[in-house]
Amino acid sequence: MIKVAMIGAGSVVFSRNLTGDILSFPEFRNASFSYMDIDRDRLEVGAALCRKISKSIEAKPKIDYTTNRRKALEGADFVINMVQIGGFNSTLVDFEIPRKYGLNFTIADTTGPGGLFRALRTYPMLTGLCRDMMEVCPRATLLNYSNPMSMNMQTIYRTSNIHAVGLCHSVQGTFDQLMGYIGEKPEEVAFLCAGINHMAFYLKLEKDGVDLYPRLFAAMQRPEVYASNKVRFEMMKVLGHFVTESSEHNAEYNPYFIPRGPDAIKKYDVPIDEYLRRCDGIVDEFARLKAMTKTNVPMQHHRSHEYGSAIIHSIVTGRPRVVYGNMPNRGAISNLPATAIAEVPTLVDRSGLQITTVGDLPPQLIAYMQPHVSQHELFIRAAMEGKREHVYQAAMFDPLTAATLSLDRIVELCDEMIAAHGNLLPKLNHPKLIATSGRTFGAVNARDLRRSWDAVHRRQHETAIQNWHLIGPFKIPEQSTRPLRVKTPVESKAWLGQDGKVAIKESFRAADVIFKWKKSTADHRGFVNLSSELGAVESVIGYGYTTYSSVHPRDTQLRCGSDDGIAIWLNGKLIHENNVNREFSPDQDVVPIHLNAGENHIVVKIHNNRAGWGFGVSIDKPNF
Repeated sequence: MIKVAMIGAGSVVFSRNLTGDILSFPEFRNASFSYMDIDRDRLEVGAALCRKISKSIEAKPKIDYTTNRRKALEGADFVINMVQIGGFNSTLVDFEIPRKYGLNFTIADTTGPGGLFRALRTYPMLTGLCRDMMEVCPRATLLNYSNPMSMNMQTIYRTSNIHAVGLCHSVQGTFDQLMGYIGEKPEEVAFLCAGINHMAFYLKLEKDGVDLYPRLFAAMQRPEVYASNKVRFEMMKVLGHFVTESSEHNAEYNPYFIPRGPDAIKKYDVPIDEYLRRCDGIVDEFARLKAMTKTNVPMQHHRSHEYGSAIIHSIVTGRPRVVYGNMPNRGAISNLPATAIAEVPTLVDRSGLQITTVGDLPPQLIAYMQPHVSQHELFIRAAMEGKREHVYQAAMFDPLTAATLSLDRIVELCDEMIAAHGNLLPKLNHPKLIATSGRTFGAVNARDLRRSWDAVHRRQHETAIQNWHLIGPFKIPEQSTRPLRVKTPVESKAWLGQDGKVAIKESFRAADVIFKWKKSTADHRGFVNLSSELGAVESVIGYGYTTYSSVHPRDTQLRCGSDDGIAIWLNGKLIHENNVNREFSPDQDVVPIHLNAGENHIVVKIHNNRAGWGFGVSIDKPNF
């Protein structure tokens, strides 16, 4: 029976999902799993969650966990890497030091100074992992999920002979999203995608030989469709093709949005600091999952979009599949360098993984990718050769950085980040001819950065509504195309009284269960965690109700975020509806509203498709 080693298994949601995916195959119900992480607490929680998943799908795997990497690797057939070196503290450095120089980012995990220094931090760990694999499990296949994908795959392939592939869910996830825009079933549409990770493009979208791109361009004209992906649609207008990774990611891969200032950031809904907010959410989610491991509450599993389990199944059973993997180009895309890491259709069967040939990409798409490909090459040379000047040059060719900073400021920024990350980085020698900034930077106190971030975060969310009444969850059909339009027993009566007031003492019956309104308080982000309050259930509807007082009648803005879809009534009138599948972030939607003097009544309806769910609502303060 196969053995799977998961490195960085303290990423508890990811390790849980991948474990469930693998165990879902009948052939692997008795597989062995060895989870490894340097954080003992997260490791134990991750292992406990995986045991819950195993029980829910009636599998009987062998599960062990350890902080010793070599022990975890012993006898492994497959190794899954999901490590993030430095955690939230290093991520704060990647955001806050560039911010001093006028650089702002959304995610900072793929390219630019953030992606570059994340790759440099990961280099020592990845080279060590590959050495251990060569000694302990040389025939194992390495599945890498850690970002920055392209630079990490450069590390693996340029420093070892390990069989490896880099995996991301953006190709298949975005494809499903596009099919939703044009009303097609994904399984009935053929597509071809190619490029580099997070910057691959859909070259073909066809059904029965008919090009579907004209329909996608037409769908873009619908306001709700355009609003869901402004950056990517703006790029499609010019490049003629849709890119795989999200708008928040691609906003920082080019000079056309963030460097254009606050007006452009607002116009195109670019969520500056998005990843930092997600990190806060990850901390909260870990606390919830840790508490769940101490209960008898079962944990549902639905197969994820991740390719990992399908690759393992194909290699073991010989069943052929096509996935999208990240591997050395070697001519697959003929107008990209052979040493670039390409993301293209990849064949997998008992013989392993085989990249396929796509040919030339349109020149405008190559032009979009090329600065990043150059950064990847300069990164790996900096790491392998210890050349500090290649770090400067890698940052210099990042489009967003180049559009914002002068050359001497880029060098100074890199010197400060090298000092801040310290021993986490490979050794970088001072150049002989190329000048450094000449400045000496001290170590960074990550706790100070965290306190500063928390203080700013609290100020940003002072307008968040804290006190709510909740009711649910109400089960709805999984195949509902507009789930927010499905009426539950709450809406079957005259549920919104005069001016939208809700009778919170009223109860409702559904499937022989009595539902009552309960009090709840949002967290420091303004997030109401419905997984904690109403249960970790899927394909359901839940409601929140609150009142909001205004001294004067006024026009203002309501801001909301949700996981997943959200509808809002204000004083009895539906003011907002967004049928989406997404993770929560504050202020994802902005709605102009009118508040009455005195008490205003707000009802929120949330649809949960899969995994966690919740919402947050804030209302801008008056200017008087």
